[in-house]
Parts: sequence; C-alpha cells; structure tokens
Amino acid sequence: MTKKRITKIDPKEKLSRYLDHQSKQKKRKNQTKISASLSKLHSERKNALFKRLGLIVGISILFIIALGYYISPLANIQSVKIEGGTDLPLKEVVKTSEIRPSDKVIDYLLHLNDVNNKLTDKYTEVKNVNISVNHFNQLVLQINEYKTIGYIKKENGYCKILSHGKLGTQLLPWNKVSQDKPVFIGYNHEVSLKNNLKLFNSLPSDFQSQIKLLSGNTRRKSQVIFLMKDGNVVIGNVSTLKSKLKYYNEIKTKVGKNSLIDLEVGAFSRPLTPNEKRAYGLT
Repeated sequence: MTKKRITKIDPKEKLSRYLDHQSKQKKRKNQTKISASLSKLHSERKNALFKRLGLIVGISILFIIALGYYISPLANIQSVKIEGGTDLPLKEVVKTSEIRPSDKVIDYLLHLNDVNNKLTDKYTEVKNVNISVNHFNQLVLQINEYKTIGYIKKENGYCKILSHGKLGTQLLPWNKVSQDKPVFIGYNHEVSLKNNLKLFNSLPSDFQSQIKLLSGNTRRKSQVIFLMKDGNVVIGNVSTLKSKLKYYNEIKTKVGKNSLIDLEVGAFSRPLTPNEKRAYGLT
C-alpha cells in the first residue's frame, strides 16, 4: 500500500499574503483620501484668496470714489435748508451754526454735536438738531423744539413759555400766538410766573384746554386768576385750586356768560361788573 504524500502549508505564509493585500488596499485608500483632501484644501485656499483680493479691490474702489467726491466741488455745501423752528430767524440760525458754502458736507455729518450745541446754547426753543443731506450737497437742519405750553405778554409782543420752564428767545406779534394756548399777562416777577406755571401744569388737561388767559394782576401772591374761553373768570388760591376744581363744572352749568367763579375761599359765583368786564377785555 502506497503512502500519500503530505504537503506542508505554512499558515503564516498564507496569512501574510492576505495581510499584505489588505495593507496595500488601505494604503491606496489613504493615498486617495489624502489626495482628495489636498485638492479640496488647495481649492479652499484659492477661493479664500480670490475673496480677499475682491474685498481689497472693492474697498479700494470705494475709497477712490469717496476721495474723488471729497475733493470735488460736489462735496462743498451749496445750500442750507431749515426744517422746523418756524418762529426762529432762519438767516440768523445759519449764521449761528457757522456753516459756510466752502465747507465740506461730510465734515458737518461727522461733527453734528458742534452745530447742535451752538444752536441749543443760543436758542432756548431748540431741543436738538439733526443733520441730513439732499442731492449730495444740500445740508438740511431739522430743528426739534420744546413744546409750547403758553405765551407771556411782554411790552412789545409775546414770548413762548416752553415745556422745560424757560421763555423763548423770540418776541412774537399777536398773529403768531396760537389761540389754543393760554396767555400769561401782568407777570412782572419771575417767581410768581414759576408758581402759576407749576400750578397750570398740575391741572387736569380738560381744564387747561378751557383757559384763555392767566392774569398776574392779583391782590395777593397766593391768588390766581383765569380768564376762560367761555367768557367766565375763575379766581382761586395757588395752594387749594386743584382740590376745588371738583366744584367748577357744577357751578359753571348754573351760571351765565361773563360770570365770576370764586374758588379762593369758598365756592360761589356772581355776574362780572362792567368794570371787571373791561379789565378782562370782555367788552
């Protein structure tokens, strides 16, 4: 009986070939990934470079345009337009602002506070000033004023009484006085005006709107006199009038036109005398 020949197989040799094959495959894959990554990185760097160059070129063009505008006559102020501040002298406002035709528009946009401070320092009416530009070289001053709560009679005209407690700088004729606002007359002392103004501001808005005139020609410092739009006169005490207004509407419905409603001590009414009518301008 013939013995079969046994061939010896080295498992390490077989496994080694397999492992070498696997290793080569991984190397190929890694090389492919590295190549793709390098290609992507190169592309990203190229795009980033183009973006930076585009940004630099864009900024340079804008700078050249801005510089060209600044040194051109188009950047010089050609005119000044005033909006708001209707009772202020416009030529004087421009002169006070120290704006000159040869100046550059951009300089005033960058130094807005300088113009604002010059105008608010001179005119008590001016609350603040905004600056804008029309048609490249027309400077527009938007003047915002304090609210007018009334007028005070002066020797030759009327001044605004402003919401922050100061008087306007301009002396106005009667036709410039708003008929919706009360007029303070006969106030020769600033203290009495401040006291009555403080009282007026504390009164209900519906009562304020009915007042035509406040008179400082009183017998006592504590007394206050209101001429109402309906032709009646109200007398009160600075300290107690506000608390007594609850009687006003009730009394008003019972009296006729040109009556005196006295809330100073008690609460009563009577018709005005002919002399009182003349004194309050009701005849």
